[in-house]
Amino acid sequence: MVIYGHISIDVREFLLRSPPDLIDVGASGGISPHWLQHSRHLRIIGFEPDARAFEKLRSNQGHSTKYLNLGLHSSRGQVNFYLTRKQEGSSCFEPNRAMLERFHKPERFDIIKKITILCDTLDEVLREEGLTDIDFIKLDTQGSELAILQGASSLLTDYVFGLEIEVAFTELYKGQPLFSDVDLFLRPFGFDLIDLRTVSWKRSVGATVGNSKGQLMYADALYFRQPLVLRSALEKMSGTLALSKLLRAVSICQIYGFYDYGLELMDIIGPDVFDEGEIRHLRERLRSEAPPASRLPNFPGRESLAELFMRLSRWLTPRSHKVKQPRLGNF
Repeated sequence: MVIYGHISIDVREFLLRSPPDLIDVGASGGISPHWLQHSRHLRIIGFEPDARAFEKLRSNQGHSTKYLNLGLHSSRGQVNFYLTRKQEGSSCFEPNRAMLERFHKPERFDIIKKITILCDTLDEVLREEGLTDIDFIKLDTQGSELAILQGASSLLTDYVFGLEIEVAFTELYKGQPLFSDVDLFLRPFGFDLIDLRTVSWKRSVGATVGNSKGQLMYADALYFRQPLVLRSALEKMSGTLALSKLLRAVSICQIYGFYDYGLELMDIIGPDVFDEGEIRHLRERLRSEAPPASRLPNFPGRESLAELFMRLSRWLTPRSHKVKQPRLGNF
């Protein structure tokens, strides 16, 4: 058993000294709100190949944030990149206009310019930057997510605990990989799908007919590394690094509201790096930091009351061409 000091130190202060490292690929628009509220405890490396978005990101760059105007792919080389009228729609895949024309404002995906960009692999870029101990990767690159993952196999094997990936269920871009392709790629690395934040679109011909939900188009997918797989990776690290990685993994579980996953990590991996008293302290801390609403006891009629409020919410939701679940995570 490897023990590193005593966990009587404040966990937040520990994370300030050894914060989780977040890779944000397709960083247009800045860091996601659920990560932003924890930015004091993060180091962020962002990638954005579109110069229009990169300049805005660089102007807001903080001391713990670094943005690179660089494209990522499965290998180093030149890649076609389609700049669209709506900047966030730009991609190395050509928009599938035959599909898009059936939905709201297809002109958002008008190609205003086709350029060639130099791409590299995430593994190689971070190696050159001297950064390999990465905890979390967020990908939103309009179709090239799988190629970027293929260029990050070393990170996925040795270091990464969690992933947030935009995945598609239909070809909004010609030839883009779909959710099934991404999921099959990640499984051998020991990642489990934890949650989906789905987005559906209604067809323009019936955008105001019926309720708001339309066809499932894409989603943000959350993956965590399986506890036993994470344990095997930590066994190859020094005691100090293993302790730090475990605390960072637990903190990521907290950020997304999956306290049960964090508790299981402590049960399975905790005895390798902590003594019984330290594990008990961490478990109590995790339980105490869960949202107060999650501790509301069950009472007669609670399920019926919840269903009533959900039904009212569906009735009151404004009709729109697009329905997006409010948050990714267990909230």
